[in-house]
Amino acid sequence: MNSDPRWKTWSGYAFESICLKHIAQIKKKLGIAAVLTNESQWSYRPKDESEQGAEIDLLIDRRDDCINLCEIKFHHTEFTIDQSYAKELQRKIDVFREQTKTTKTLFLTFITPFGVRKNEYSIGLVHREITLEDFFD
Repeated sequence: MNSDPRWKTWSGYAFESICLKHIAQIKKKLGIAAVLTNESQWSYRPKDESEQGAEIDLLIDRRDDCINLCEIKFHHTEFTIDQSYAKELQRKIDVFREQTKTTKTLFLTFITPFGVRKNEYSIGLVHREITLEDFFD
């Protein structure tokens, strides 16, 4: 596997682009193909140093009062969430809720080529996962 940082950056952007072109398959896998949705990317840039920013790779805002916050990660094997990254993900969710003032139910959804490794940090945090294979069902 190529360890060049430029390759890693390019492959991450390329995978994200593929995901954004497969919204219909993502919605089908989530079981929401018939639900009206708005899809976008979302970010919050803090106004000063007392706040923290956040970025959501893909936001699926659903007409059924739910939002899928999709984290898109390219990795050549199952993706592992460690304690530090779990805290970062929870922080992103908290910033999103605080900045948007949404009362909708939020679901953290991971989109990775090979899935998310089940461990103490992924269980209870990741509600759904989608793999590259799901794009071709």
